[in-house]
Amino acid sequence: MTFRAWQTLLVALVFAVGAAGASMWYASAVAAESQRKWCGVVSTLDDAYEVTPPQTPAGRKIAEDIARLRADFGCP
Repeated sequence: MTFRAWQTLLVALVFAVGAAGASMWYASAVAAESQRKWCGVVSTLDDAYEVTPPQTPAGRKIAEDIARLRADFGCP
């Protein structure tokens, strides 16, 4: 391969790695923003379930899932 071909291959590789990195960064930022937006709803539900615990098995399961979601999102 000539020098020009190696140079073109290197530029393409750098561009591909840069595009992949930018895509991963953007996806992470969007996911974090989505979690922040849901924190209000999740925190309100979790607080309500702590004040008045659910009486049914399904309600207890939902309360556990909401509490886990709140912890996973890092909501206050």
